Amino acid sequence: MKLFDYIDEINATNIILVCFVVVIWLLIRRLINRKLEPFLKRKDWLLPGKGKKIKTLLKQVLFLMFFIFGVKALSFGHANFSFKGILNTQLFNLGTVDTPIPFTFSSILFILIVFVFARFIVTLCRIFIHRSTKTRAWIDEGRRYTFIQVTKYFIYTIAIIVAIQGLGVDITLLIYGSTALFVGVGLGLQSVLGDMFSGIILLFDGSIKVGDIVELSDNEIAKVQNIYIRTSQLKTIDGKFVIVPNSRLTKENVTNLTISDKATRFHVKISVAYGTDTKKLKEILYECALQHPLVEKRRNIIVLFDDFGGYALEFRVYFWVKRTWEILNIKSDIRYIIDQRFRENGIKIPFPQRDLHLVSDQRNSDTEELPFSED
Repeated sequence: MKLFDYIDEINATNIILVCFVVVIWLLIRRLINRKLEPFLKRKDWLLPGKGKKIKTLLKQVLFLMFFIFGVKALSFGHANFSFKGILNTQLFNLGTVDTPIPFTFSSILFILIVFVFARFIVTLCRIFIHRSTKTRAWIDEGRRYTFIQVTKYFIYTIAIIVAIQGLGVDITLLIYGSTALFVGVGLGLQSVLGDMFSGIILLFDGSIKVGDIVELSDNEIAKVQNIYIRTSQLKTIDGKFVIVPNSRLTKENVTNLTISDKATRFHVKISVAYGTDTKKLKEILYECALQHPLVEKRRNIIVLFDDFGGYALEFRVYFWVKRTWEILNIKSDIRYIIDQRFRENGIKIPFPQRDLHLVSDQRNSDTEELPFSED
């Protein structure tokens, strides 16, 4: 039965009802745009950075509901042109010739309802987890994120199973029939599966969590923004977002600066000219590190005479900092302070120099000059 065969049966009543449904839909949509965020803030349901996603989800649910109401209004008063008849309109067949599975408008509507409902449940679970764990001291941002991600994967897995079975497909036979395919895909996508298992390990292990500041094997410092099932999203000090495979975080040496200690030790290298009063230099370097407001005063600040260099005396100043995310700025500030104090005390920072000795050639000094004659 074709949908367009009933266009001639649409009358003024149907058009008025459809217009009424559209007007109500637009009014509610406008109300969501204006009142949703203040309402969520008042109820303490607004999650950090999730306001737009909640608003988009409600708009999708609203559109789906009023789409159904619009179709019902369009078919109101017609025996043949009914909402049930539209849903039963067949598009194509799934399955085999012996056991065909008809795919209709109701199948599309069912899949949309299942996944929109799943997203709605995920959002409610996210709000519930955020509110119930916000006051718990033992649950930090990383563990809260793990709870939310595991819940989301669980709900979407159930939604996929319900959607497949709702289409009339036996999920058990589908799994058995795809066993060989899964084995082949597993052999061809070993790295991808390794990243996926690494993502599961990261979510449950807790060694690296969302919000942690880590130092990668290439000495790059970044903050963990998101941990997905295959990759993780890291934000570098430069503000760039880097997508890193999860296996890199589990197999390579990664320093977690957040859980290492409340404060982390760093150092600054300094070279001075030979002949500098090293005792006075040690006091100046200590005072320069102590002067910075973000350097921990209760931790030992150490000035080490590192080595006698080729053209300079080499020193290192070790200090402790809690705000590791700002370490580049802290080191730069300390270098500015050191440079200013060096200028005030006449301490020179050398640069590479080479002495060039010229030696004259004395090999022909004892020989007599031969006369020159012209024929």
